[in-house]
Amino acid sequence: MVGYLAAIAFQTVVIGWINLLSSRLNEQHQRRKRTVAELRSALTENAGLHAQLITQAREAGVLDERQRMAGEIHDTLAQGLAGIIRQLEAAEHAEGDREVWRRHLMAAKDLARDSLAEARRSVQALRPEQLESRTLPDALESLVEGWAQAREPKVAFATTGTAIPLHAELEATLYRVAQEALANIAKHARASKVGITLSYMEDVVVLDVLDDGVGFDPAAAEAEAGTSGGHGLGLVAMRRRLGRVAGTLDIESARGEGTAISAAVPVIPQEAGA
Repeated sequence: MVGYLAAIAFQTVVIGWINLLSSRLNEQHQRRKRTVAELRSALTENAGLHAQLITQAREAGVLDERQRMAGEIHDTLAQGLAGIIRQLEAAEHAEGDREVWRRHLMAAKDLARDSLAEARRSVQALRPEQLESRTLPDALESLVEGWAQAREPKVAFATTGTAIPLHAELEATLYRVAQEALANIAKHARASKVGITLSYMEDVVVLDVLDDGVGFDPAAAEAEAGTSGGHGLGLVAMRRRLGRVAGTLDIESARGEGTAISAAVPVIPQEAGA
């Protein structure tokens, strides 16, 4: 009976959080309409934009390649090594409990293997391993589940609209943005709830990441990128990634009021850049 009541209570909390997430997303509706209108206008002005976006993303030159590699290192190796350190530190503090010690050690080994695989794929300019055999919604759901297992915040993930396969670089961009957003939440937000929504619309696909954490000043964080050790570097990496595929990044946050990140990319079907 107690377990049944606990299950009902948990479902009530999750449903309440999803309702709150829906309310926050509705508040973003007008801004998203403007984003869609801007992207639609750009596509109308240049009928060949789809192919050009992919060409630009592939042939941006040496400087862009350096930026891509820097972003990959930040997204994969740096985060992976940080995770390994956290697991080893936890194992060090659990020397008296062999089972807990072993669990943290195994988690560190798994992170090391994943980081090595991602490093090899980054060098080969391939998209994230998680997208090799999964759709973007499935890959994001798996990312969220894995992230939540080792952390306290409750996480809700949802997909709206009809999911279609996007060009590989667009899907990789949205996946990396989600990865970076979750990393920032883990490092800085002190959130109790996180909501992620992937929305497929006519001309645009939008990834929304919301949290009820401590919030921050986005403009100040980006201005101090690389010097403060805070959110800035991650935000700049997100913006650069999205910029390469004509995407946009909107951030709403204030101290004590949580954070809402919205990443939008144009709909370019998988076969468009083939």
